[in-house]
Amino acid sequence: MSLLKQNIQNLTYAVHPEDRTSYDCWLGYQKLKDQKLVEQYLNVCREVIIPSQSKIMSSVQEELTRGIETMLGAAPVVSHERSENSSIVLTTESSLTSELNEEGYVIQSREEGGSHYLYLIGRREKGLLYAAFHLLKFMQMKQELKNLSIMENPVNEIRMLNEWDNMDGSIERGYAGGSLFYRENSFTGQLGRIKDYARLLASVGINSIAINNVNVHQVETNLITSAFLPETAQVAEIFSSYGIKTYLSINYASPIQIGGLDTADPLDEQVRSWWKEKTKEIFDYIPDFGGFVVKADSEHRPGPFTYDRNHADGANVLAEALQPFGGLVFWRCFVYNCLQDWRDRSIDRARAAYDNFKPLDGHFLDNVILQIKNGPMDFQVREPVSPLIGVWKQPTR
Repeated sequence: MSLLKQNIQNLTYAVHPEDRTSYDCWLGYQKLKDQKLVEQYLNVCREVIIPSQSKIMSSVQEELTRGIETMLGAAPVVSHERSENSSIVLTTESSLTSELNEEGYVIQSREEGGSHYLYLIGRREKGLLYAAFHLLKFMQMKQELKNLSIMENPVNEIRMLNEWDNMDGSIERGYAGGSLFYRENSFTGQLGRIKDYARLLASVGINSIAINNVNVHQVETNLITSAFLPETAQVAEIFSSYGIKTYLSINYASPIQIGGLDTADPLDEQVRSWWKEKTKEIFDYIPDFGGFVVKADSEHRPGPFTYDRNHADGANVLAEALQPFGGLVFWRCFVYNCLQDWRDRSIDRARAAYDNFKPLDGHFLDNVILQIKNGPMDFQVREPVSPLIGVWKQPTR
């Protein structure tokens, strides 16, 4: 995704429409030159029936209008009630929805009473969003819209990007320019670009994003305070309009660094209360906040080991605070002694995650997701699969 960020970072809205191909990526919606195909598409695309108004459905309406008008040269009429005219009909009311999961969708063409309808059917609104992008992709590829019967059910419930953006504007291990979100320890305020990034992510089915580096530094620790939560909420609202939940990477020592406590011990009652109050404050700003991403006890990051607690203790205090709101904890399993002497053959870094987490099987609350790197050492392409993958006997998400 770094190339997408480079496109969005380096180009501006002042670019002439004909030169915006790089910026728009695959959402450029080039005008179709085949007039016969245009007429065929217009037969069904002159009207779009949107069942309700919500922030996600507004995004669906905007995307369909943008795509159809650009490709066909005529904006569709948008209605909220069925007519007898050929049209695109979006609905969550159908016998087919029982066959769909929460984000699944059906695209189906039907002939009814001499009119041609193209149904986009979803169990939830996010399914309709994905169906709309699917339809626009078909049109860009000049595909036939008759006799369609497509069903998509996403297998993976969570499809997430972990951004490694720092608030100074840099990106750790970033190779394609600066941050979309931050510059000089503040938010950029470039909400238009962030919206276009959200569109790109939604168009390929991304439904979750952590907007700051998992290595949380001093300034970023304050993202969960009132100093930054109003602007964080603005960004989260944009992503939410495209069915994407926003997560924040947090500093495990926050109760000390911003909470005024003298400990971050996960079993300390003051610490547990502090996290509950802080979590409620975040949800007051961001009602559909996703939750926390945590890197603890690795590469100088603070964590429960400081207090002779294990990773289940560390994760569960956060999960407990998030449970009333339906939030999740992504707890990273990338744990090892970064000060070890690589020449000491008695220490096996490749099995560090296994040694730390295997004994804790079944000890994590249900809203904890253990985030395991594909390789046991780091993310190098030549590594074998982590020995921690596949060892859990207790059900995990």
